[in-house]
Amino acid sequence: MRNGTNGDAGATRREILKRCVAGVGVAAFANVGGILSDARAFAASVRETQAGKKETAKAEPEPVAEPDAATEREFPARFDLRLTKRRARSTDSYTQGLVFEVDSETGREILYESGGQYGKSSLRKIDHESGDILQEYRFSKRYFAEGIAVVDDRIFALTWKERVCFVFDKKTFEILAEFRYYGEGWGLAFDAETQTLAMSDGTSKIRVLDAKTFERRRAFDVFYLDANGKKRKLVNLNELEFVNGELWANVYQTNKIVRIDPASGRVLQAIDFSQIVPNSLRGSWDYVLNGIAFDGAKKRLFITGKCWPTLFEFSAIPDKTAAKSV
Repeated sequence: MRNGTNGDAGATRREILKRCVAGVGVAAFANVGGILSDARAFAASVRETQAGKKETAKAEPEPVAEPDAATEREFPARFDLRLTKRRARSTDSYTQGLVFEVDSETGREILYESGGQYGKSSLRKIDHESGDILQEYRFSKRYFAEGIAVVDDRIFALTWKERVCFVFDKKTFEILAEFRYYGEGWGLAFDAETQTLAMSDGTSKIRVLDAKTFERRRAFDVFYLDANGKKRKLVNLNELEFVNGELWANVYQTNKIVRIDPASGRVLQAIDFSQIVPNSLRGSWDYVLNGIAFDGAKKRLFITGKCWPTLFEFSAIPDKTAAKSV
């Protein structure tokens, strides 16, 4: 989510984009650390975000399946995230989805990226080392591209309000199929262990979908515990990524990424990435933190934002201590 809409407002924001991305500086940053947010501070930041949000996603009501408590497992209390590299990237992509993969034929490290905005939406295959765009698909002006997920030889790509998920051939970028869904499409991630897709729609809800048929298996609400120990739903969940069996999510219009237990929906940790926000984009409602990719083999985490000039690479080392809900 979400910047341009059709009309004057979208055009104005596009002009802002042109001015913002020129000569953007990167904040000095050495070590995010795996800081576990205080529940009271986290709750306050969520309320502030909700109050300041210009647009709230709406989804049709859907019964939520209660997760099976027996499927819950222990996760590390925190991740020690150490910044290892910064890579320059194109600033013309309003990043919605990001996936890392090693090409099985060439061994080349690849990033697949979806970029949004009406008239500018795209799907790209990018050489991770050089940043070169190897392949690109441009969506019709009627579509606002959203999150993506790579499933074997296919790429699933959501759209914001158009209620269609396109399925692309990963090699040719040819459209193979289309799936329909209700409400809005925001983030998408593939869980290889369960062969399912997790999908967000800007609310607190995560839909779990069959990766072959796109049919709904279940759904759950993401929640955290407030200062009084009460469950509070966490809304504005955006870009998604599975990391060591956990579901990680950008919280739209904040600098936080939350770690989520996908069995229960509880927030395990909120990690603040404020220190890597480009100086010229601090305080922006549009060009915010968004984009999570994970290299499971080398335990590397890749983080960026909408039209950001830099892709940040972290080593992701889990703490062995069992996690508690935030």
